Amino acid sequence: MSTQPSDFSGFMIVILALSFFTLSYFMGMLVHSALMYEDTKNIGKDSRRGWVLSMVAGTGITGWMFYYGYYMNFLR
Repeated sequence: MSTQPSDFSGFMIVILALSFFTLSYFMGMLVHSALMYEDTKNIGKDSRRGWVLSMVAGTGITGWMFYYGYYMNFLR
């Protein structure tokens, strides 16, 4: 029985996770600043709902970018 080494090491997975969360946070900040500039009537400037919505949108955008990059490099 032969075992092949994995393409991903533990350190590489940690770096990928940290970069994902960092990019998600900053993408959420970009969405939040755009949302607060454009939609000031419906959501207050210091609204917790607006902040959570922006962070979820940032995580979704970053998740799509990571998945697309993985698909283009490894699954295609």
